[in-house]
Amino acid sequence: MREVDNDAKKLTIKHRHFKSLDMPPMTTVFQVKDTAPLDTVDPGDKVRFLVEKAASGFVVTDVQAAK
Repeated sequence: MREVDNDAKKLTIKHRHFKSLDMPPMTTVFQVKDTAPLDTVDPGDKVRFLVEKAASGFVVTDVQAAK
């Protein structure tokens, strides 16, 4: 993870290819549905996250620090 912005409800994540979303590997700024999980991750953490396509773009619905 590159950046956590609680105020703007956004995460910047460098990710691998998302075949299901037809998204190549890149660094992406995602909106988040709920900011509560953002308190458990920090910039520099490796994370596992779920993303869904919404009318406003791609939205992270869950994020956790990878073990």
